[in-house]
Order: sequence, then structure tokens, then C-alpha cells
Amino acid sequence: MKKGKISIFIAAMVMGAVLLTGCGKDEGNIGSTEPDTQQQVQDNVTVTFYDSDGSTVLETKEVAAGTCVEEYTPQKDGFTFAGWFATPQMSHKFDFATEITEDTDLFAGFVSYQEDTRTYAILGSGSSPLMMESNWGKTINEGHMMVKEDNDQANVYTITLDLNEGDEFQFAIDSDWHNQRGYGYLDTISKNGKDYFANAGSLGEASTKRANIKCAVSGNYTFTLTTYPAEDVYETDAASYTEDNKEAFNISLYDTITWTYNGAASAGAEDIVTDYYIKGAKITDWQDVYTDETKFVENNGIYTLEITLEEGDEFLFTTLVTAGDNSSVGTEYVRYTNIAADDAASLACVTEGGGANMVAASAGTYVFTYDPASTVLKVEMK
Repeated sequence: MKKGKISIFIAAMVMGAVLLTGCGKDEGNIGSTEPDTQQQVQDNVTVTFYDSDGSTVLETKEVAAGTCVEEYTPQKDGFTFAGWFATPQMSHKFDFATEITEDTDLFAGFVSYQEDTRTYAILGSGSSPLMMESNWGKTINEGHMMVKEDNDQANVYTITLDLNEGDEFQFAIDSDWHNQRGYGYLDTISKNGKDYFANAGSLGEASTKRANIKCAVSGNYTFTLTTYPAEDVYETDAASYTEDNKEAFNISLYDTITWTYNGAASAGAEDIVTDYYIKGAKITDWQDVYTDETKFVENNGIYTLEITLEEGDEFLFTTLVTAGDNSSVGTEYVRYTNIAADDAASLACVTEGGGANMVAASAGTYVFTYDPASTVLKVEMK
């Protein structure tokens, strides 16, 4: 069983330091006047490096305000240094390219090695072949499995696959999404000033770590998941947490997901067909029902649905994507927020429900018109 609270490390070990170059001062201003001592003191800020217990000081450094602090690697017998974190909860790593403008505290993360016997797979949905097959984790086959490196010092899993823009996914150990490793584990979402991924959130109560990763750039990717099972904890304060479903709330302060963009997709893209369907509390009992009665009709890129609704029925529109013979639940949803703010006629027909769903203002026959190009929805009653 994974431990249920964060280990507090004792800072009695000898700390070594390996200096790395930060952004440093601007030394190109030739002929500038050196500030006097009093002014220099006033312009300095202090960076305090703490052990993982949050109170033991390992090092303090003074740097000129507006410059970066140099990183160093502390040593602790029996542990591996996992990086400097910006919060004592180790919620996210500190970026040493950040200019320091005020006194700053950093916290060392240390991990101990324990073999990870879990197997991880990519789970999600979208229009790329593997995500369509996955269908939110209902199917896990060999192509979805991550490969664990043969390494007795670290737990490293990798997978290479094609993704399409709009695909959403996470890594987990089974179709129940236990031990999720999602958006909060990414070391970065950008490279060379371009965003490749975004936070797509998740259903219900979920931390950033368990939020879906949304692909923003189609192409071929290699993902590397590094795990430290000895440091796993549980989100026991979640409202639906129980001992029986605890693995759905397993998180790690130190696990990381890194990635490489390998270029264009390795396989030719199939033509993708997207269809829109209504899904609601009364109209479908919140089930995905793919019938002619619940389906929008497409005409020159504009989708229309005429359907009778009961007063107070809460609903939204979901998608089904099809490529060749394969179909899967899509990642696009049409909600109340797709109605233009100045469209008084449409807004008179529906009100906003939970999660930006729509609620039928009265019983009757509704006509919905949706333009995917502008993502604008119009509503009228017959």
C-alpha cells in the first residue's frame, strides 16, 4: 500500500552544491556607474533554499533584484534530488529562468527509489487512431501501453504515437483511470514559444494533476513518464474519497511527464467526420444516444436539430467522430456558452444550468443551429 502522507525528511545529511548558470546580470552595459554600497543592498533580494521539511535552511543567496538565481544540486544520503519547488507542498517546480524581484523561498524535493510494478497506458478520446480506439479508456490494447525501460535505478515509461489537435488524454494503469497522471505532471506545455498542449479539465472533482491533457498541435509525439511510487500520496480530502476507491485519488508530488514533438504524424491522416447529438437529463437520461432523432442534420457545414423538450430539461450537445470504420466519442461539447451574449432571442429560449449546460425554459419544439467554424449556437422555438 502506498503511504498516505508526505514523508518529512531530516536535514542532517551533508549538502553538496553543483552550480548551474542562471540568467545572470546584464554585463553588457559598458561605462555604467557602479551603485554605492547602500543602494546595492537595497536592490538585493534573498533567496532561501529549504529542505523538503519546509523549515531547515540549506542555503541562502543574495541576488540583484531583476536577475535570476543560480541553481545548485544538494546531496542527501539515500535519496535522489528531484528538483526545486516553488511551494512547500511541492505543487510545481521553480523555473530558474524567472527573474527574482522579491525575497523568495524554494523547497528541495528528495525521493527514494522503489521499483514501480504498475503498467501504464494512454487513455483518452479524439480523432487520432489510438484515441478513437481508446474511447475514454474503454479499450486498452498493445498500442496504448507504455514501455518500461530496463533500469534498476529509475522507473521510466515511454510511448510514441500520433495525436490530432483536440485529442484529450491522460496516463493511467487501467480503464478505471486509477493512478492518473494528467496535465499537472507535464514539465512544460510549450517549446520554442509555441503551446503544444492545454489543460482540458476533467469531470467532477479533480485536481490539476488529474486534469486531461489536450493536444493543440497535430503530430507524432514521444512521452516519457517517470514515477516515484515510494512518494505517492492520496487526495483524502476529496468529497468522494473512500478506502475502496482510493486509487482513483492517487497522486505523486514528484512524478513527471516529459515529451518530444517528432514532427508530422507518422501515418497519413484519415478523413474525419464529426456528428453532433443532444444529451440530457430527460431526453436521454444523460446517456449517449446516437439515433436519427438525437442527431443534428448537416447542410453546407451548418448543423441543425429539431426536437421536442420538456420544460426544465437540462442538456448539452456532444460529438461522435468517425474515421473509416472506427467511431468514438469526441472531445467537443456545445453548451450555453456557445450562444452569443447579444443573442437575446436564443437566450430567451434556454437558461444556464450546471457546468454551462442548457436548460429548456419551457416545453415545446426547439430548433438548434450550430456553426462549427464560428462555434456559435442559435436557438429558436417553433
